[in-house]
Amino acid sequence: MKRFVFTFGFLMILVSSGILFFQWMGFTTESAGESSIVEVSQSYSIIHKEDTFHVTQKIHFQSTISPAPLLIKWPAEAGNFTCIDKEENNCLTKENGEFYVSTFNHDPQEITITYSLKQSTKAENMPLRNWYPVLSGVSTLKTDIQLTEKSLRNGKWIAGYPSSSHKKLDYIDYYFFSGRGEPSDLVWTKESWKESGSSKVTILTEEGDPVGFDKLDTLESADGYVKVLITDKIKPFNSPHLIVINDAYGEQLKSIRHSLLYQTLSSSDEDAWLKELAVSILLNEPPYAAKPAWAYKQLKDGLTSSQWDDLRKKIKDQSIDSDMFDEAVSSVTGFICSFFAESVKGNEHPLLILNASKPMKVNRKPIQLSYISYQQKEYIQFPEAVEALGIEMEELQPGVYFTSVEGNTLRFYINEDYFIYNEENYGLLGKPVQMIGDTIYMDIHWYGKLFDAEVKNKENAIEILKEM
Repeated sequence: MKRFVFTFGFLMILVSSGILFFQWMGFTTESAGESSIVEVSQSYSIIHKEDTFHVTQKIHFQSTISPAPLLIKWPAEAGNFTCIDKEENNCLTKENGEFYVSTFNHDPQEITITYSLKQSTKAENMPLRNWYPVLSGVSTLKTDIQLTEKSLRNGKWIAGYPSSSHKKLDYIDYYFFSGRGEPSDLVWTKESWKESGSSKVTILTEEGDPVGFDKLDTLESADGYVKVLITDKIKPFNSPHLIVINDAYGEQLKSIRHSLLYQTLSSSDEDAWLKELAVSILLNEPPYAAKPAWAYKQLKDGLTSSQWDDLRKKIKDQSIDSDMFDEAVSSVTGFICSFFAESVKGNEHPLLILNASKPMKVNRKPIQLSYISYQQKEYIQFPEAVEALGIEMEELQPGVYFTSVEGNTLRFYINEDYFIYNEENYGLLGKPVQMIGDTIYMDIHWYGKLFDAEVKNKENAIEILKEM
């Protein structure tokens, strides 16, 4: 009887384990599917009349996607939003002021989004930029744009795609554009253009041959296509498919190379700014847009030249996203980076604060202290790190700290480039104690020198030693 009970119990354990195993495999497979980027193709039908663009957007998902809602970011000045699936069910919801597209596990899945966009048409030349919504978790492989013009009949729309056509009918102008990747910016202009260039780059000028583009043949091996308008009647801008410049001199060839390299990288549509950052790092040129320019400067200030070179090698031939960047920076510095994760959370101007990935010890005893790398210097949490040495620290008033070491007095002021030693002012090139993020830190150089502590950043731990 006991043998039967034991055998039965053992079999039940095996069955339960098997069920749990397959449930776990299903969960992890589903989770992996949910976290992956879904590739899509998109087509836009735009009807323009007076100051309003009525847009119908069809998104075709290349594979089955998770039913989890997708965050959608609308262009500025857009309104009258709708979304329906193939069965004409509403697929647009709004939560906490943000819009989401609800999808279903149809294969293939297609949704239709509509919205309107207002923009003044009084100018003789009109750029239409950032006119399309962006969905989280998708990457656009191909875009078709059909544009019906009812008001601006005495000019022409231009897109940054190699494939384009224009038909002038009795009551409308009809345009069709098609190209790789996300939607192109558009420009309407009254000018007549002279076209030249190569198979990778088309140059449009108002008159005469473009000057300064004699090296276009060197770009023939590039993968992609870009269109360049040379005019002094439109404010210059750079984008992945369309560039507007005032002349052909100086650094303009770099702008073209930037756009072509951008098109070789892959990312989700919402991470397009990270692709711009990646291109700028590879070319060692600051980005044009504000968000990647901020990240570029933080990396330039925060990494040594050798770390910067190692980072450039890391981002080649990789799919670009925030996790990749954080992991790459962590790998080249040896510190933990969460800078790009913070950017995704909506922090517009995060600081590149790299946290130590090793345990800390003070006189061989484990201790919990923050230890960071910031702008190529290492810092330790203050005043806790001083107190960990057995030295008392008094806050005289907000931002002012006082202590004495072997009869010598020290007074520190947060975010000031000096300290007071035995009532004498010692001016410095840097700030020995400063607020970095929301924590007070001390430069590890001055920490070791003023408190006679030896700081060793070893392979497996950070050790602080002081004779007691």
